[in-house]
Amino acid sequence: MLATPIVFALAGNPGLQPGHIDALLAMNDPDLSQEVARREDLSAAQIARLASSGQQNTLVALVESGSLAVERIPRDDPRALLAAIGRADAPNDLLPRLANWPDPAVRRALSEHASARADIAYLVANDEDCSVAAGAARLWELPEKLALLLWGRAEACVRTALASNIHAPGAILADLIRNGGEPGIIPCPHQPGDAAVTREVRLLAAGNPATPVSAVEPLAARPDSTWAAALARRSDLSDETYRHLLELRDHDVTAGVAANWAAPPDLLRALYDLEASRWRHCVLANPRTPLDLLVRYSREGGSPPTEFHPDLDGLLTLARDADPRVRLVAAASFRLPADVRATLIDDEDFDVACRATRHYTVSAEQVRTFVARYGSRVFSQVAGHPSCPPDVLLAIATEPTSSAEEIIDVAVHESAPPTALEACLRHPHAVAGIAGNPSTPPDMLIKLAAHSDPRVLWELAGNPSLPAIASDLIIKNFAAS
Repeated sequence: MLATPIVFALAGNPGLQPGHIDALLAMNDPDLSQEVARREDLSAAQIARLASSGQQNTLVALVESGSLAVERIPRDDPRALLAAIGRADAPNDLLPRLANWPDPAVRRALSEHASARADIAYLVANDEDCSVAAGAARLWELPEKLALLLWGRAEACVRTALASNIHAPGAILADLIRNGGEPGIIPCPHQPGDAAVTREVRLLAAGNPATPVSAVEPLAARPDSTWAAALARRSDLSDETYRHLLELRDHDVTAGVAANWAAPPDLLRALYDLEASRWRHCVLANPRTPLDLLVRYSREGGSPPTEFHPDLDGLLTLARDADPRVRLVAAASFRLPADVRATLIDDEDFDVACRATRHYTVSAEQVRTFVARYGSRVFSQVAGHPSCPPDVLLAIATEPTSSAEEIIDVAVHESAPPTALEACLRHPHAVAGIAGNPSTPPDMLIKLAAHSDPRVLWELAGNPSLPAIASDLIIKNFAAS
């Protein structure tokens, strides 16, 4: 029997009881057994049953979950050994064993872990297969000693990986940007073609923020559009270089400069109106766009994205401005002190108050006061707010004019009281949200186990608060199907 997505969701439910796990294993579905094997709460008997199934995927899942004792991992099964890499009890000879495996595909799989583990990176750096060694060049916080070792390898895939690593030493990146590095790049089966690979390595190094600006600036003298696009993303160029890049009138280059937080403010102001505002959306997306531009946009009716704008002093000044369209710019900021945000929540302007209330730190009492002031017109804003209190959620659920989206927000909200969830049950589109809500009362979840909608049952099966009776019903219905 092929297990359904609903049964698979049940297999991953952390609240499942041992008897239910036994029932799932009794279905004898290989894929379902693999899903069950990923659990970390299996009994010794269940582990033994799964381990003796003869299914390699199930064995690998047991190893990854830590359920299978390390001494029981087959020493001749590379997939099982690879699955044990992240285990704290992995044997000392595991990594050297995999690093010397005859099949390069196994060593390549090992090298995929090298970006996060220096011990693996050092093991694979000298591998005869350059695609394996390239994994070492992707190591986060690459040590200079290892970088120098890899720098001596001329294979294309190793050089490409080094050029992309933001932790590679600046001297190596500067060498790569000159002509792909010395000795010259050797094409390999993974990246053939001399000229194309050399250009790719140089481009990657040019766009790498760790490459010294002294090695990059000369490229901006007469760049083609591809080089310029790589340079436009850098944050350490001179103001004059950014202006020079715009002279190319290339779409990707101009967009890159407009969105670059290091672009000079006067350049962003020019781009804001350039070519009938063609680049305005890029300038507005820039996290350091000057506040005066955001004020202009707000006064024109826009809603500027200032959630993470770094100019707190400027935002505080805007928050005190007499014009509500100016205060609106500050109201979205996540950096505002709580007292300033509280003032904006109480602002006489509706739009300003709405924007200020969206922040996740706004308290339940502030949400309640906000709703008392504006009524159902703000239900759409507060229904999904993490601090929305139970009484407000009940008011939304029982209000006849509440939208489908508002009802769904209540249905999935973990602060929704049972009475609100009962009200949401009258809306078919919200039932799946109730079924997946960990705060839904047990008796309601049991009733939903008889529901005919597969989406409802799928959400229900994965609910960590699912009562044992509901699990019984789901297994009974699908074991018989």
